[in-house]
Amino acid sequence: MDQKELAALHAEAETELKKIPGVIGVGYGLKEVGGKTTDQISFRVYVKEKRKPEDLNPADIIPKEYKGIPTDVVLVIQSKPIHCEDLDQHSPLIGGISITNFKTNASNQIGSGTLGCFATLNGVSGPENVVLLSNNHVLASNSAVNGDTIYQPRYIDNAGTITLDGTQERRNPIGKIHNVGQQAPYSYTYPSEAAQDYYLDCAIAKLDICISSWCNTNCGVSYKNEIRGLNIGGNSRLEDVARVADTDLNNGDYVVYKVGRRTSKTTGKVIDTTALDAGGGRMIYIEATQPDCNGDLIFADHGDSGSAVVNAQNKVVGLLYAVDSANPARALASHIHPVMAYLSITPITTANPPVGPAGQTLNDVEGIFTGINHTTEVRERFLDTRKGAEIYQQILDHRQEVVALVNHRRPVTVAWHRSKGPTFLAHFVNNARDPVHLIPFEVEGISRDQMIQRMAEVLTQHGSESLQQVIRHYVDEVMGFINSFDNLHEFVKQFEDASGSNEFSDHAARMEETTDVK
Repeated sequence: MDQKELAALHAEAETELKKIPGVIGVGYGLKEVGGKTTDQISFRVYVKEKRKPEDLNPADIIPKEYKGIPTDVVLVIQSKPIHCEDLDQHSPLIGGISITNFKTNASNQIGSGTLGCFATLNGVSGPENVVLLSNNHVLASNSAVNGDTIYQPRYIDNAGTITLDGTQERRNPIGKIHNVGQQAPYSYTYPSEAAQDYYLDCAIAKLDICISSWCNTNCGVSYKNEIRGLNIGGNSRLEDVARVADTDLNNGDYVVYKVGRRTSKTTGKVIDTTALDAGGGRMIYIEATQPDCNGDLIFADHGDSGSAVVNAQNKVVGLLYAVDSANPARALASHIHPVMAYLSITPITTANPPVGPAGQTLNDVEGIFTGINHTTEVRERFLDTRKGAEIYQQILDHRQEVVALVNHRRPVTVAWHRSKGPTFLAHFVNNARDPVHLIPFEVEGISRDQMIQRMAEVLTQHGSESLQQVIRHYVDEVMGFINSFDNLHEFVKQFEDASGSNEFSDHAARMEETTDVK
């Protein structure tokens, strides 16, 4: 058929097939099998929802072909505008994504920047040694200090206007500031050279990684040695660290890349290895060589601060912190080695992987949660209430003893397993990570209150005096609410709503009344 004949047949097919309920329209193109495109031509029948043939009336089933041309039932396309900006939340965490502390300035504005890469604290064992690296003016913006929370936010695109989603439930806390760092010169000596002042704008936040001793899983955030869309020769991992030395410029252009939350991946070249910043220190001076995805010849823009600067061998050489106010095509970055020395860190790369339990979060292996992990969010909300902080502190104070009793004191171990403790705990962990996963009220004939009562009894018999006192103090309160919810996120929300009185027992009673009504 020529185009005229084919167009007529296409129109005829659409007219006929749209008579079937649920058909939106008909396209003409390549057939898909198992999500992969084949070479076979087909009429692509677009629907909002795919349904199994057995759930349809025979007359509503789309024929396998129309006048000799195969059909392919496909979902209508959900278009997504192309942006340079990173609008999404990511799990596992990777470099090149948005971060913020959600603190506001005098104009009620929230600052944000870029997660550069991950590193480990020198001399500290895992899992309490993994940090994210960014700028001081990003992590410590609007007077944030050590211990303040860092979030991986979501942005909303409303007809081209991009705004930060500030709702509490979508903030996604990922760690706390460990070292606010500085924005100032720092004296550093490269081997066989004289000391120089290098300008540093750097800071780190410790990731909220929590490796459970009970269920052998990471209950906190997961991360990966990867930078969003870096894709240098098909590789988005950081391979190692390197220095941009004077001699590197003698052999032609020294090409570098960065991925930031505002302009994503850009390409440039180093035009000075030790340019002098007005702040009084030496830095890497970079000029854009290719337009960004908006067509602008810039290496960086507001929001890209904190991006890792990477060379053509996937080695991190610097930390982006500013643009040249006199030339928007040019940007400034701190040298990576002075940053490492000042913060006492080692970037996580292929050459320097982390050692210890936290290292498992780098891998896409069975058992590692890869969706957005809401555990830290629900914990932060719980800790924002007075009673929640009190209870959580008691858990931390006695966790080590309880774990030791469960693992090594036979009567406690037997009670834990017979009460289906591991299964209940796994459900609580999974619900904390994903609110869609509901917590059962009973496992194999054992109810939650039976499990709590049995464990309270056996831990009181074998625990220390301080543990016995805590159990006696809280067991009645816990028994009052333990069967009143199937979702920790809803429980914490009701707890927050009732926290004005700070009476946990009254809140538990109200939850029981609500449950009875349901």
